[in-house]
Amino acid sequence: MPSSSAIERKLKREIAARKAAEALLEQKSLELFNANQQLEVALKQTEARSEASFKRLEFQQKIERILIHFGRIFLRANLDDVLVVDLVNQLSEVTEDVACAIALPSELLPAVTQSHYQTTKYAQLIVAEGCTTSCISIELEQKVIGKLELGVIETTFDMDFVNSQMSLVCELLASSINRQVINQRLVESKDRAEASERSTREFLAMINHELRTPLNGLLGSVELLADTGLSDAQKDLHHNLSQSGQLLRSIINDLLDFSKIDAGMLELIESKFSWNTLESTLKSIFEHKAQEKQIGFTIKTQNLDSQQINGDLERITQIFVNLIGNAIKFTDKGDVSVHVENSANGLQVSVTDTGIGISESAQKKLFQPFTQADRSSSRNYEGTGLGLAICRRLVELMGGNISLESELGVGTTFHVFLPLKTELIEEKTEAVQADSNQTLDFSALKVLVVDDIKMNQVIITKMLSKLGISPDLAVNGLEAVEHASQQQYDIIFMDCRMPVMDGFEATKRLRSAEYRNPIVALTAGTTTEERQNCYDVGMDDILSKPYTAKDLTQTLAKWGPNWGLEAI
Repeated sequence: MPSSSAIERKLKREIAARKAAEALLEQKSLELFNANQQLEVALKQTEARSEASFKRLEFQQKIERILIHFGRIFLRANLDDVLVVDLVNQLSEVTEDVACAIALPSELLPAVTQSHYQTTKYAQLIVAEGCTTSCISIELEQKVIGKLELGVIETTFDMDFVNSQMSLVCELLASSINRQVINQRLVESKDRAEASERSTREFLAMINHELRTPLNGLLGSVELLADTGLSDAQKDLHHNLSQSGQLLRSIINDLLDFSKIDAGMLELIESKFSWNTLESTLKSIFEHKAQEKQIGFTIKTQNLDSQQINGDLERITQIFVNLIGNAIKFTDKGDVSVHVENSANGLQVSVTDTGIGISESAQKKLFQPFTQADRSSSRNYEGTGLGLAICRRLVELMGGNISLESELGVGTTFHVFLPLKTELIEEKTEAVQADSNQTLDFSALKVLVVDDIKMNQVIITKMLSKLGISPDLAVNGLEAVEHASQQQYDIIFMDCRMPVMDGFEATKRLRSAEYRNPIVALTAGTTTEERQNCYDVGMDDILSKPYTAKDLTQTLAKWGPNWGLEAI
């Protein structure tokens, strides 16, 4: 049997082993507890991070919805107080931990009346504990024009994240403001352009009137002077006066027409005329000039007999006058020839001279305004330098083209194509019309002339007296209305610009009072707008200043009550 001491030793070993096991178990339990505690902390941290990520994602999605919503609105409407307040409110409702305020430049945005927009929540949040504030600039053209102020509780969101999202709002606002500013500038530019155009039109109408009115007196007096008894010396002076007057008329026409073309105000007024009418005008202008320089001048046509041309006679004449005038001016010997051929597509025109020619360098800038070829070593030739520029503009306005060939010392040929339509007419028509004007007796006509300028009254009165007419005179529209209310006139010649009452208002009053007889405008206005205004108020025709006795006679023949010559 084992001894008691052996048993005691064994018992002690078992007790020691049990205590060691208990200690180990206690240690392992503690380790397990600590591990569980760490796991719970890690789990809570993971849950916190997941919740923060979810909140960030939710915040980001709400901001994106706000950006899309207001992006669409800003494309349709300009920023105003209602929109800005709505934007600030929606941004502040995204989360409880973020609020904002917006400052905008009211001086750039007419519909924005306040300089600062904020909610009550923003005012409360920025003074709360743990709140951090921030400011994001709103920039336009690299200049700070406004700002978005933020209040953020950073326990929920970090400031960098919120700033990155709110900066998108600032970009949206900057884009909307930029679009609005650009639109405002476009409107202002449009208004300035329209004001400039109105000023140009008003200036051209005024200067047109101011230049053509005294020119009417000058050329009318020269024409009337030709029918008086003149000595040979006086005839020479009269011829010089006539030539100078026509030159002045040409210069004024060129300056005014170029200004109208440049301003887009010149429009073509089509009519039907025979080539003989145009050729007669050209010969009357240039045959004498060619004789003075002792050079030949011929006009040849092909396929134009018995043909009627459809086009703007005044502007077509202007093209020919400028081209032929230049040819004669620069030709000191030889001849100037004009050839016109009527083809299926239009008129083929060539004007050839045996003058001094044009160098290649000068040809390149010849059609530029205010440019002189200066085709000699010293400037011996007068002119504004507008003739050929106007020719090109008029030809292009008609849908044609112009070119030239030239050789120094040999001569120059201008080629012009005008796509004008022609049609067959009776050969006797013009002769019948001319004879009709000469045989008509105008003496029985009752005529009223309304003009405030004494010189114009004298000119038209003398022209009418040659036809046996003694007109009544009125110096303004009010007098014209009084005269016409007391008796009927066969024709009223009505000036447009007059004091007290102008011709437009006078015509409207007469038409309102059932006055039906012809009223013919006496006007220096040449734009389509001015001419249309005459017809709109009730005028029947226009006699443009400066007019000739022939123009006056044709107008009387056209509107006289008894002859039925409306086709003239």
